[in-house]
Amino acid sequence: MSIHPFSPEGRLNALEQMSKETVDLLIVGGGITGCGLARDAALRGMKVALVEKEDFAYGTSSRSSKLVHGGIRYLANGEVNLVRESARERRVLQTIAPHLIHPIPFVFPLYKGNSTAKYRTGFAIFDKLAGVPPSDQHKLLKADEVRAMAPLLREPLKSGIVYGEYMTDDARFTLANAQSAAEHGAWVANHAAVTRFLLDGDRVIGAAVKDTISNKVYNVAAKVTVNATGPWAEETLLKSRFKPPKRMLLSKGVHLLFRAERIPIEGAIALRSPSGKEGFAIRRLEHVYVGTTDVPYDSSPDEPTADAEAVHELLTMAQQCFPDANITEHDIIGTWAGLRPLIDEGKSSRDTSRHDEVWKIKDGFLSIAGGKLTTYRQMAHRIMRHVAKELHIHFENNEKTAEVILPGGKLHTNVENFRSEMMETLKEKGVAEQTANRLTWLYGTFIHDLIRYGEEDSMWLEPLADDINAIKGEVRLAVEQEMALAISDFMCRRSALLLFSENHGLSAVKTAAGIMGALLGWDETKRRHEISRYTEIANAHMLPVKRTRS
Repeated sequence: MSIHPFSPEGRLNALEQMSKETVDLLIVGGGITGCGLARDAALRGMKVALVEKEDFAYGTSSRSSKLVHGGIRYLANGEVNLVRESARERRVLQTIAPHLIHPIPFVFPLYKGNSTAKYRTGFAIFDKLAGVPPSDQHKLLKADEVRAMAPLLREPLKSGIVYGEYMTDDARFTLANAQSAAEHGAWVANHAAVTRFLLDGDRVIGAAVKDTISNKVYNVAAKVTVNATGPWAEETLLKSRFKPPKRMLLSKGVHLLFRAERIPIEGAIALRSPSGKEGFAIRRLEHVYVGTTDVPYDSSPDEPTADAEAVHELLTMAQQCFPDANITEHDIIGTWAGLRPLIDEGKSSRDTSRHDEVWKIKDGFLSIAGGKLTTYRQMAHRIMRHVAKELHIHFENNEKTAEVILPGGKLHTNVENFRSEMMETLKEKGVAEQTANRLTWLYGTFIHDLIRYGEEDSMWLEPLADDINAIKGEVRLAVEQEMALAISDFMCRRSALLLFSENHGLSAVKTAAGIMGALLGWDETKRRHEISRYTEIANAHMLPVKRTRS
């Protein structure tokens, strides 16, 4: 029986193999940029290694607004090319990941004083840039049609515009790209930190990589090395005494989470308060989240948290936009903060472009800066052009990245029918409806594995806790096929229970730790440490006033 590349054994095998021979491309960083690049290069037949010091999507790629969006607001800054690329990529990503890229109606309310003609012109330009077919182009809504989707929205509402956008689970989407890279031959490992870059004269020829689980160090020789560490890009270079050609500007985006019954909306709603604050509210199953801030951030990029000022700003906006909801601070059930790795242009973070740049740092060493989730595939194309220059070869754009379906996405029917069928099967096997709905929203065809576990032993389909819409089999899947090696890997990024469950999923942690510990051979001390560490992480996602001192 072959070793699954994302099993514990598969991970160790990847580290061993990447240290045995020179790879064409070594990628440092397991966010969406690094994982997308690894997939692109592997699909070209290159010998690829990817290492990530923490976990896939540990940084920005699990802390975003979870939108695959066209960026219509960037039109106001004249960034036509960025909008065109973003808007067109949405359909490509839905094609390769139909189980993870979920279409949502996005409503833009219009109030008295707003020019309907002006806004419709903007949306018409967006539709054209995006290549949206006539049947799916933006539509004008009457006030009562807007109210049907957001009944508690403020007055004086006169109409609205609805257009199509997409949302995703950013961490699982990143994971799927990493898995796809491995399926096509890349050696991929998380919890593997670069301790230093290897030099031959003035050329970078790879890196020393430390397995942070075993503490073993591997030397990985590479023809080209790419620094794809997102918010850590500048720090990574400076630590190794490399000079970045430009400064990074980190921008912090904070989000507040509510139960859907407190802000009853469908899809997504653009928010504009009477005082001029702008944001959005987005429905995800039983939750609604409100975002986001866009302010410079100059602390450690490791674990940004929501600050009291940002919470107050977002809560005030939500209160003004939904005055009859009577929302208070007590309704906020969680927060999260992510960092946008922007390239400093001397502007405010909100006005700074989301474009990306590839920097040549040394011979054999490139660094990618900027960019956004939606355009990650095109970013990989641009990086590969620079990789080709380093290797003195020529690459065409890699159309395979738009054609090869990501793991979990090979559905035998359309996504609506697939979800309905899986919902029925899960419910027949005793899984609660809300849990089944969540599973079909996240896992795609991996649900077949969860069902198979349940057929081996019904215990795997049991809930992790009475108040948590998750099952025990998810933990097993995370360990056996998703390279989860820490409780936080599972709770934060494989299952999304950190954000989208009651009390950050704390009632499920002991059960999850018991299952992971049995599969990974943890002793009691290790198990307690994992529970304690996750409790600290959950605490950091509570309101600032509710956080306890560690």
